[in-house]
Amino acid sequence: MKMKNKRAEQIARKQRHKETIAEAKGRRRGEPSLERPEPTRVQKPAILVVCEGINTEPGYFEKFRLTSATIEAVGEGYNTLSLVRRAEALKAKGDYEQVWCVFDKDDFPASDFNAAIQFAEQLGFGVAYSNQAFEYWLLLHFEDHQGEGCIAIDMEKN
Repeated sequence: MKMKNKRAEQIARKQRHKETIAEAKGRRRGEPSLERPEPTRVQKPAILVVCEGINTEPGYFEKFRLTSATIEAVGEGYNTLSLVRRAEALKAKGDYEQVWCVFDKDDFPASDFNAAIQFAEQLGFGVAYSNQAFEYWLLLHFEDHQGEGCIAIDMEKN
């Protein structure tokens, strides 16, 4: 009777195990690629905010620092309906994800005020308005005031 060579079996088993491990590593890692990937630039969505006031409102919105979007605030000095028309013209010149119109109620006739809101909504624009002056809304950031002013934002668009 012939004796088994245990040492040879152990060496063969060890060799098969090493080959299995090497094969598995090759499947997991693959060959490294030495090619440089094409550069990509993530384009942040742009938001246009067209304001009635020339200084205060644009200054407020320009202070927003968003990592997810770029805000372009424009103070036009127009009121209600003419502001929405101006926003429409500015949107045609640029590529904006959203457009917002910001104005005060002031002493404009309710028909003009409501027509501006309806026209902006038809164009798909957001509307933010204050019942008194925008400056009053800014003041509310710092003081608790019980006056009759408030700001309303139409968020149904988003």
